[in-house]
Amino acid sequence: MKNIAAPDAGTTPSDDFSYSTVNPQKMSNASSVILLGTIFSNETANIYPRRDGIVEDVYVDIGDVVTKNQVVAVLLPKGVEGQSAAMISEKQARKAMAVSDLVSAENVAEEMIIGTRQKISEKELDLQIAYNEQASLLQKFAEAESHISQMQEQALSTTQNVYQLVEWILLGSNSRAGGTTRNEDILRNLGIQDASNASRYTVVDRLNTLSDLQSEYTNAPVYKKPVLIQPLIRSALDLLSTTTTLLQATPSESNGNGYDHLTHAHLTDRLNKVISAQDMLYKAKERLEDARNAFATLTSSEPELYKAYKTGDLTDSKSNKVLMLEEAIRSSYNALGLTEANQDQMIERQKSQVQIANSLLQLEYANSGHQQIRSPFAGIVSKRFINVGQIVMPSMPAYELTGVPTALAKKAKTEVHFGLPENLASHLRIGDSIDFLLQSDDSTMYSAIVTRMSPQIDMKTHTVSVQAKIPDDLVLPHQSSVRIRLLDTMKPLFQVPSSTVKRDGDTDFVWVLDPTSLVPEKLFVTVQSEDGEFAEVSGSISTGSLVITDSPSLFE
Repeated sequence: MKNIAAPDAGTTPSDDFSYSTVNPQKMSNASSVILLGTIFSNETANIYPRRDGIVEDVYVDIGDVVTKNQVVAVLLPKGVEGQSAAMISEKQARKAMAVSDLVSAENVAEEMIIGTRQKISEKELDLQIAYNEQASLLQKFAEAESHISQMQEQALSTTQNVYQLVEWILLGSNSRAGGTTRNEDILRNLGIQDASNASRYTVVDRLNTLSDLQSEYTNAPVYKKPVLIQPLIRSALDLLSTTTTLLQATPSESNGNGYDHLTHAHLTDRLNKVISAQDMLYKAKERLEDARNAFATLTSSEPELYKAYKTGDLTDSKSNKVLMLEEAIRSSYNALGLTEANQDQMIERQKSQVQIANSLLQLEYANSGHQQIRSPFAGIVSKRFINVGQIVMPSMPAYELTGVPTALAKKAKTEVHFGLPENLASHLRIGDSIDFLLQSDDSTMYSAIVTRMSPQIDMKTHTVSVQAKIPDDLVLPHQSSVRIRLLDTMKPLFQVPSSTVKRDGDTDFVWVLDPTSLVPEKLFVTVQSEDGEFAEVSGSISTGSLVITDSPSLFE
């Protein structure tokens, strides 16, 4: 034991006090790890009853040799227990309900499929109607275009009538040959009350303009006429407006000749003719606009079909209604397929329920006659779990047999099963020998050879399942607990006084003196064994560590 001076204020040693320390003694180059395991016999099997019931009699007991299919016990008949009729009635009711549900599912499936197919038939009929309507739409395109042309020609005819009327008013007749009208050609009494003669010049200019526009329209190709008709109508209206102004600036005479001397009645008649011509021109314009608006509405509702109509390629042309119905029919067929599949699944599910209910019923019929408990194996009775008058169930074992010949028993009659921590997985290999002790007897050490190791780590326990074969001549109790001792060569084993080992929660530690600062510090260790005087520990400790033997109250 060494005495080392304590530091003053954590930096310099003091002459007043020194720590008592001891160096750990190295006991071995490896420490042992204790793992818990279970003895498992591959020659052991249990006998279970096939139904629940009350034990009437027991035929075999511990130590008896039984053969395969031998009767080892009997149960009271179901009728004695008063349960058979009730259980069978319950299973019959479940089967009847399952059959009823199957019939309902089949009826629902049939109704849904018939309804879906009916909707498809209705849509297909609507599609045929839409095809007919598409043909009529093409006819409507042609009729609408023809109607616009007719309204244009009517508007042209109305402007021609306007020209003839104004020419008659200005010149006194319509017998004049073609050509440009001059200011001096019109009657001298017209518009003379207009001091500036503006109305006379304007009306002549507008009459000539109308004549030119009529000639341009007449000689223009068909595709240009829709553009030229509007200026032509506006020109005719302007001409009538100017003619009205001209007549209003013309004086009336008491004795008129109806030619170059006009009475009030003559002027009124001419003004009424102008107003009538304006009315007819506005009506012609309105009819043309109505025809164009109707055509625009018609073509805007079916742009793709109209485009095909104009190009003349109607091979794949379809109206919006046809396209919509075709898509609806495709969706309906997809829905039909999905409905049929879903209903088939529902029917199959109900059929499975019927089969399950029938199986349970047949099982109940069979169980009502299963009075005998038979051994499915040959072996020796090692344990008996039932007594006469006891209520048993299929989940409860009746007997335990040993010496049962199994395929696994040919390889290993008895094994040790345990979980190896993943941090020690590399310390053990198939073929290695392990040592273990029975929990009930820690004085005798047994050995076994590792024969199987799981290739995966259990994520819940973080262990690897290991099976080790016990020598066949060694007989150990089935399902008994054992302690397996493994050596960890990565952790040497040291001996220190037991009094130096302290406890902090679930961990052990010793106080050591830092060799540089001479300050006490905790060093956590794992206690492998302890006899009251000395403790064998492993951890980050070495023979050079200065373990303090003084009471921690002196420096904590």
